[in-house]
Amino acid sequence: MTYKMLRTWMIGSLCIIFSISGCASFNPAVEEAPQQDIILAMRVKAKLIETKELKAAAIHVKAANGLVVISGFVETESQRQLAASVAQQVPNVKQVNNQIKVK
Repeated sequence: MTYKMLRTWMIGSLCIIFSISGCASFNPAVEEAPQQDIILAMRVKAKLIETKELKAAAIHVKAANGLVVISGFVETESQRQLAASVAQQVPNVKQVNNQIKVK
């Protein structure tokens, strides 16, 4: 009797798992946005690295739909402003949210 109950429970669980996973459909448009955001963040980070006046290792970059958030630490207010200016000049950046703090 225990084997039948276990088997029934296992089959029921698998049916529930497959029915839930079947609800999630594949939508390429949804999958592309995060990749574009990652590419944009990488481009901004690359430009920050190229800027000799900045220590880009201490600056973090996130992007979503053209909005770029930069955070981290710099030594001076002019470096903080420079980081925002550099990020704003990257193609496809619509807005920069500068959360960088001056040490």
